[in-house]
Amino acid sequence: MLRLRLIRPFCTTRVVYAGHNKWSSIKHDKARNDALKNATATKFANSIAVASKLGGPDPTLNFKLATAIEQANKANVSKKVIENSIKRGSGNAGSNTGNVDFALYEGMVNGVSFVVESLTDNKARSAAMIKACFTKLSGSFAPTLYMFTKRGYIVVESSVDDIFDVAIEHGAEDIEEHQNGAIIYTPHQDTSKVAEALRSQYKVTDFGIEYSPNEDTAVPKSSLDDDKLSVHEKIIANLEDLDDVTHVYTNLV
Repeated sequence: MLRLRLIRPFCTTRVVYAGHNKWSSIKHDKARNDALKNATATKFANSIAVASKLGGPDPTLNFKLATAIEQANKANVSKKVIENSIKRGSGNAGSNTGNVDFALYEGMVNGVSFVVESLTDNKARSAAMIKACFTKLSGSFAPTLYMFTKRGYIVVESSVDDIFDVAIEHGAEDIEEHQNGAIIYTPHQDTSKVAEALRSQYKVTDFGIEYSPNEDTAVPKSSLDDDKLSVHEKIIANLEDLDDVTHVYTNLV
């Protein structure tokens, strides 16, 4: 997740000619746009690599991968990025890249718990970079996974009323409204099975596994002052900027 902050320029009495100022603005706008595109491509690339790792590199046999590729195409992610991500996930990225694997990292900052998910070919490198994000903002690695529940989610283009009975029949635990559709929560081990069952009748736009904060250990946003909230936003941004990181979860609600 890339956050853009508007910084007030330092004022001087030096005259800046319009032509120079316009060109400077164009360059800065292009840099921001390029950064956004790169961040978007990285996140889609990670989703594709995860899907390829879990279900194999053939999208005709791997529904999760087919869905991830479809989303990447809609976001104009290049074909080369998509193909390389499939190879990365399946362990066929070439001699310069080892087999990738999942890793979870747990940390805490200002009383807020984090679970960081990564897909990496070098766990030592990932651990060092993720740890640096925590220590830079006075946080540290700490056991936090027990404060979260691992569950599956399935996003469907259908109203809650239309899909409720069918979803429950196939093993859904909870259903909520989600933008133009519904999001269905399942036991994590049943996610793919339920998604496959639902897609015969409904448009499934996304599905996967997430870590949801437990109610009894969740931290309300109202309990943090502005400075601590700012630190929370910074560490999420810093973590999500790392190429190896696929998801960041916190118990701040």
